[in-house]
Amino acid sequence: MPEEQKTAETDQERLADFPRDLSRSFTYLHRQRKKYMDDRLRGHGFVGGMPMILLYINRHPGTTQDAIVSHMYIDKCTVARRTKRLEELGYISRETGKEDRRENNLYVTESGEKLVPVIREILRDWAKSVTRDLSDEERILLITLLDRLIHTCLLYTSP
Repeated sequence: MPEEQKTAETDQERLADFPRDLSRSFTYLHRQRKKYMDDRLRGHGFVGGMPMILLYINRHPGTTQDAIVSHMYIDKCTVARRTKRLEELGYISRETGKEDRRENNLYVTESGEKLVPVIREILRDWAKSVTRDLSDEERILLITLLDRLIHTCLLYTSP
């Protein structure tokens, strides 16, 4: 069988498995990142996406839970539980909104500020680890393609 025909059949097989492989890849990467983070942040009381929420609040002082929901694509109840727990742990504080008293503005506390560089370093190490076999150009291409997938999801799956 000519090499071109073998490659075409292999490509067709890969495309036939694409939906399953795509889902498996995202699930695997998500779980491995979570495990990596959990192992390194054990003892700080973090659960689920709390480190990522803390980083978002750090980058957007005075943000609201609704802004976190929009940015992180997670439901309001989860954000409410996670921010409440971050507050209980002393990593964030809330202030009643000046313009809308029904909203709370969220800020990272001094103890939360101490964890921000630790979390960023852990994320940096994980990203380096899982992409160590990729060139810089491939890393840029990867994030560009993932951004396109997110954009497409937002366009076609939002109500």
